[in-house]
Amino acid sequence: MTLEELSARTEIHDVLLRYCRGLDRVDMALVAGAFHKDAYVHFPESLHKGSGDGFVGFLAAEMPRFVRTMHFLGNSLIEFDGPDIAFVETYLEADHQGSELHHWKGEYVKLWARYIDRFERRDGVWLIAERRLMVDWMYRYPATGWFDDHPDASVSHRGKGTDPALRQVAGYHGKALHHA
Repeated sequence: MTLEELSARTEIHDVLLRYCRGLDRVDMALVAGAFHKDAYVHFPESLHKGSGDGFVGFLAAEMPRFVRTMHFLGNSLIEFDGPDIAFVETYLEADHQGSELHHWKGEYVKLWARYIDRFERRDGVWLIAERRLMVDWMYRYPATGWFDDHPDASVSHRGKGTDPALRQVAGYHGKALHHA
C-alpha cells in the first residue's frame, strides 16, 4: 500500500465520521460537506432518492424530530479504482429516539445497515459522489419499562452547537473545554 493510498483512506474515513457527527449534532453543514455538489443518494423510497442537496434538505427536516440519535460506524472496506475513485462499504449501527413530532412517537429504533459509497477525489478532495443505504434489519421497541434516562445525558447539547467535543476536538473557535 502506498503512502497516497493510506492518506486517501484516512481522508475518506474522516468524511464518514464528520457525516455521522453532523447527523447526531443536527449540523447540516457537516452533513452537506460529506458530498460533492452533484452527488446522488439512494435511500429507501420512503426516505429519499435523489440529489445530495435534496437529501440534506430531507435530513434538515427529519433530524430535529428525534430526541437523540447515535450513529456508530464499524467495518469499512475501501477499494480503489484508479487514483480518484474509491468504492466504500461501511457497516452502521444507528439508534434513534423519536419525539412526539416524529412518526415513531417516543419509540426507540435500532438500525443495522451498510453505507455503499462511491467516493471521488476532485480537486484533491475526497467526497461522496453516490451513496446507497442498505438496511439489513431494524428493531423498534417502546420507550417504557427498561430504559432509564441518565440525568446527565448529552441530549441537551444536540443541535445547539454547545457540545464540548465540538470545541475541543473540532477546534471550534480554538476554545478549550471548561470543566465544572
